[in-house]
Amino acid sequence: MQKLVGSRVRFDYPDAFTSLPDYTAHAGQIVSVVRPLDPATEYDDQGERMYVVRADDGWEGHAFRSELVEDDQ
Repeated sequence: MQKLVGSRVRFDYPDAFTSLPDYTAHAGQIVSVVRPLDPATEYDDQGERMYVVRADDGWEGHAFRSELVEDDQ
C-alpha cells in the first residue's frame, strides 16, 4: 500500500447516501488526499480513519478510508 496523503485515489462514495449532494456529485472521481482529520477535534471516531480530500474542481470534503480506492495502475 502506498502512502495515502498526497496520493490521488478514486472517491467511492456510497450510492445510498444522498443527503450530501456535493459528495454524491463527486462519487467515482479521482481526488487528492490532502491530510488526515484529527479524530479528537474534527470528527467522531468510529474506528475508521477520515481524510480531507480535494477534487480537481476545487471541492473539498471528508472521506472515510474505506471510501478511498487505490486503483492498480
